[in-house]
Amino acid sequence: MDKKLYCAAVLWMLAMAWAPLNAQDIWNLERCIQYAQENNITIQQSRGAVRTAQLAERQAKTARLPNVNANINAGEQFGRTIDPTTNQFLTTGIGFNSLSLNAGVSVFSGGLINHQVKQAKWDAQAAMADLENAANNLGLQVAQAYLNVLLSEEQTAGARRRVEQSRRQLEATLKLINAGNIPQADRYNIESQIARDEQALVTAQNSVDLAYLNLKQLLQLEPDYPLQIERPVVPVPADVSPEAYTLSAVYSIALGNQPNVRAADLRIKSAEEGVSITKSSYYPTLSLFANLTSNYSTQFKRPIFTGNTIPGTTVVVDIAGQQVPVTFLEPEFNLERVPYFTQIDQNFGQGIGVNLSIPIYQNGRTRLQVERARLGVINAQLQQVQTRQQLKNDIQTAIANARAGRKQLDAAQRTYDATKIAFENTQKRHQLGAVNTLELTTAQTNLNIAENELIIARYDYLFRLKILDFYEGKPLSLR
Repeated sequence: MDKKLYCAAVLWMLAMAWAPLNAQDIWNLERCIQYAQENNITIQQSRGAVRTAQLAERQAKTARLPNVNANINAGEQFGRTIDPTTNQFLTTGIGFNSLSLNAGVSVFSGGLINHQVKQAKWDAQAAMADLENAANNLGLQVAQAYLNVLLSEEQTAGARRRVEQSRRQLEATLKLINAGNIPQADRYNIESQIARDEQALVTAQNSVDLAYLNLKQLLQLEPDYPLQIERPVVPVPADVSPEAYTLSAVYSIALGNQPNVRAADLRIKSAEEGVSITKSSYYPTLSLFANLTSNYSTQFKRPIFTGNTIPGTTVVVDIAGQQVPVTFLEPEFNLERVPYFTQIDQNFGQGIGVNLSIPIYQNGRTRLQVERARLGVINAQLQQVQTRQQLKNDIQTAIANARAGRKQLDAAQRTYDATKIAFENTQKRHQLGAVNTLELTTAQTNLNIAENELIIARYDYLFRLKILDFYEGKPLSLR
């Protein structure tokens, strides 16, 4: 292969390999919100609360299943004790081992288990709603921080333009001074304006750094992470009028999509199930049980025939008038310890039964628990009313802020347009020598203030519109 062609191929491969590493990673608003919701510590804690509630629901459902327990005891007894295999008193040491398997299942408990399952389900759903609410609130914070970065960067760009403009004015002023049209002192006014503009540029750049730091903190990113956000053109919506928003319409939509309202409704249902749970203590409980048992003892022995006979009982028999003693032979036995598994098999026992518990008098505890549970329902209802009222207040405030923001933007636009015309007129007159430099710098300062206020008013109005979109269930986006 030609050396030049080979070198070109190698350079191209290296360039392709390093390109992704050198490319700047740009974050848009949607990515920032998604990343924050996945990594924020508060959101992770809310996810843990959801998982805990889901496990509580599973645990409540398992109460319907039977429970089975196995018990194994082994030890040594001394002194006067009872042999567990024969129930006889012994004074010798006994080694023992007992085995048991017990099972039980609840048949009726006054609806306790069913209500606990329902309550756990409502609690799990409420925890999910809390997680969604926390994610939504975090999304609003990220959107505001994102817009603050755009605002700061736009203010910085404007400050940089003003510095360049002031420097051009200095050049024009020097020409007029050299031509003898204006005095030498006008130069110092322009230089003073340049210094103020450069100071404003430094302040604006610091605001950009602080805005990025706030956004990084919400995203749980390190302060030195090279975060760069997308800078979309965000025009003021011309087809949106804050005057068209009404409290009743937005509130009706928000009731159906705001998770904090849904969480308050679910907690009322959970509290109502709590009343039923406490009332179940008034009813009797019925359960079935069964058990298997067996025992082993080192003193449990059995006779073993040796094959021999030994003299046994002797009786006197009358034979032909004579008393003749007759001895009967008996089989000979030895005692042998019964093997372990043989004892387990021989001592195996079974049992099955029914347990009925009827509450008669409980010192008034159940009645007090029911009253406490009813108070819990009342508190949950009050919390629901408070949540809905707070939502209504927030929406009313958001609508008022949007309307005020629109008026502020229109006023800032008119002020900027008028100030810009005044500055351009003063600039032309200054070029003709009709006004001094102080008047020119004053006009430029007024224009700078008007431009800055216009930028702030525009982003403030955009964010207030995003809040209304949030209450209407629209996704947060700048597209």
